[in-house]
Amino acid sequence: MDLKMDVSNHKNVENVIRYFLIYLPPRGAESILDVGGGCTAPYKGVLQTRCAEYKNIDIRPGINVDYVQNILEGTSFKDKQWDWVWCSETLEHIPQEHMKTFVDEICRIAKNIVWTFPLPHNPSFPADPGHSEVIVDMNSYSNDFQIFDKTTKTGRGLWVFARKDRKVEITKSGIIQEGYSPENLPFKVIKNKMVKRVENNENIDKFFEF
Repeated sequence: MDLKMDVSNHKNVENVIRYFLIYLPPRGAESILDVGGGCTAPYKGVLQTRCAEYKNIDIRPGINVDYVQNILEGTSFKDKQWDWVWCSETLEHIPQEHMKTFVDEICRIAKNIVWTFPLPHNPSFPADPGHSEVIVDMNSYSNDFQIFDKTTKTGRGLWVFARKDRKVEITKSGIIQEGYSPENLPFKVIKNKMVKRVENNENIDKFFEF
């Protein structure tokens, strides 16, 4: 099964590769929910190397979609069910009058969240007629999360919502949060390949590349 990371059809490829992926959830996370990954799930290859469970949710069914649900109508997930949520290049496609409802539901089901989206002055923004300016006051969620605004001057919107009961740092190397270790994962990453851990230290012929 070829699960190489493919962002070739993404309209914001440069942002995705050169900036947004610096701020991945820490390796060793229990679970990651990829919001709006669609059929291509362009981030699957790299996100699944960082967690014990990766799932993709979208409003439309597709080959890589695990849950077909409309977040604006509420999801079936329990409160704080997901360790991390990755919501990249999705929020700007939500009608402005529904953006807060969308963000509220993600905050309900997630312990930690990474949001990325282009701002109007970013060159990629006018290239897609489906883009709307994100008007949600992200700082208004500071009662429930540690809020980090890493938005760039060039219009790459990036916010990290982190749980308050764990120390977290946002560095140029990514998100560092206490309580996570690659040793917690059921696999190890060797030369960008996921190799399942087995007790006798023998590698199996199943791996994922990104």
